[in-house]
Amino acid sequence: MEGAKKGLLIFDLDGTIADTLYSIMEAVNMCMEHYGFPQKSYSEVRAAVGNGAKNLIMRTMPASEAQNAERAEEIYKYFKVCYDKTHAHIDGCYEGMKEAMLELHARGYALAVLSNKPDAYVKNIIGALFGKEIIPIAMGETDLPKKPDPTAPLYIAKTLGFEASECGFVGDSEVDIRTAQNAGMTSVAVSWGFRDREALLFCEPDHIIDIPEKLLEIFD
Repeated sequence: MEGAKKGLLIFDLDGTIADTLYSIMEAVNMCMEHYGFPQKSYSEVRAAVGNGAKNLIMRTMPASEAQNAERAEEIYKYFKVCYDKTHAHIDGCYEGMKEAMLELHARGYALAVLSNKPDAYVKNIIGALFGKEIIPIAMGETDLPKKPDPTAPLYIAKTLGFEASECGFVGDSEVDIRTAQNAGMTSVAVSWGFRDREALLFCEPDHIIDIPEKLLEIFD
């Protein structure tokens, strides 16, 4: 990773930069309550995240409802109404994460964010946490294929002037590791997020870290 900038580091949001699960769980349970469905626990919601909002709500609504496409779409639309109210209910970054990212930026790395959550929410959250000067591209779900498809990360790299070999992708899930591998980027898995360490190791990331400060050793 050489040049005017040392390289590009693309970060997942949920479970990587910030613990957004309570805001997601709040919206899920608002939706469940509206339809008279059972409430979902932290662990149930944790297991359901990672592939976008529609997959999340399909996994948390009763299976009988999910099998009815028209009904499932109705429930998904109501979930979006709920999440619009709760998505910003977060306390900030994981301990040490913002400091590590700011230090990487100071060292000359370009930073970006790519999430499978709705694009407007990603921009709102990252804008509040960092601002555009630090993270010029914060992208969520758009018309581009979702992670682990490599289209979006490669688009970000090209837009910011980097080859895939100059990029790292940092995330907390199997989806993020596969995204990095599919795009030809260095994969860094973080163990403090929404997936167990064993599941991350199974995907064979280039690195797995337990505290944000370790990013500063990998990208020195």
